[in-house]
Amino acid sequence: MAADMKKLREQIDAIDSQILKLYEERMDVVKAIGEYKMENNLPFYDAAREDAKLEKVFEDVVNKQYADGAAQLFITLMQAGREMEEELAGYVDDEYDDFNWDGEAVTIDL
Repeated sequence: MAADMKKLREQIDAIDSQILKLYEERMDVVKAIGEYKMENNLPFYDAAREDAKLEKVFEDVVNKQYADGAAQLFITLMQAGREMEEELAGYVDDEYDDFNWDGEAVTIDL
């Protein structure tokens, strides 16, 4: 049984490595988009684009049991992208970061 769990965790680790690589590729493209938006005076947030993206996620997810989680993943990805674009433009607000350098959740007192 323990060997099975080890094998399953190794599979998760391999998948996570792929996800991380794709995330970094995605963020490279987000950076290029952010630079384009700055050069062309375009807003960083495009509600219609994000709504369309989420509709596509719900449409494309094969196992509908995973739809809500997939949508949450893409909401998080889009938020990270907006934050990167805003950071490129100099709109940095360190007080409201979701995580500190250790990856531990940060409590924000408003």
